[in-house]
Amino acid sequence: MALTALIAKISAPIISIRHSETFQIAATLPVPQPSTLVGALAYCLGTFTGIGLDAIEQIGKKIIAARAKLLSEIAIIAPIILRRFRILDKGLEGKTGEKPFQKACENLRKGNFNEFRRILESELTDALYREHLSQASFKCIWIVKEPMDNKLLYLLQRLGDTESLITVTEAWTSECILEKADAFSTDYPFPAERKNLIEISGDFSLMKMCDETGEKRMFYIPCKKRIGIARDGSKYFAYTPTKINARFKGGTEILLADEEVIMKG
Repeated sequence: MALTALIAKISAPIISIRHSETFQIAATLPVPQPSTLVGALAYCLGTFTGIGLDAIEQIGKKIIAARAKLLSEIAIIAPIILRRFRILDKGLEGKTGEKPFQKACENLRKGNFNEFRRILESELTDALYREHLSQASFKCIWIVKEPMDNKLLYLLQRLGDTESLITVTEAWTSECILEKADAFSTDYPFPAERKNLIEISGDFSLMKMCDETGEKRMFYIPCKKRIGIARDGSKYFAYTPTKINARFKGGTEILLADEEVIMKG
């Protein structure tokens, strides 16, 4: 089976890829998880060809692997508090009586702007804590079963949460080869639940991510979380890219593309 690798370099001045098991108090992953990359490729295909949501099913049939690695030497973890307006849900809730948004609009019609503003900014807002990575850049690889136009990757507008800012700076296509190896070194995450894994070395983070099918699994991620010290003496958390060396009893399938090694499955 002939395989193709779609590859993109992505600049992310600010990005948040939420841990799959967090909610309002959201911690970010160091790299986009496989399911996020699959969804991103489906969006690009749906927009590029005009088929819309049908692209999700098509990509599901074509995708072999989707992985990303951190390119920047350091990506700073920046916690922020987001304040959100909840007009469409919180403002229209309530089974009886006047709903908060209706009450706000009535005050606006009467010229009571202060009360309108109080309802809008007090009753109809909430806040949440979220981690972001700042000044990060990634290399993302999608392994697919048949050739695709790499230009569609330039349509990618975001990865992760809605407030993330990203730009595709470069996109290209590479041939991909499927091989079996007893040992390999990689810069890309791979699933941890392998009974035939007999040795692993290098700095890495062990985190739960959603794989290409959306299933939650533990992954070895070639990133190290460390504490940095700024010139003024203040401390901050940051991720730095690493490399993982792994050895398997009986071997495992790997994908070779653009001089990179990605573990299949």
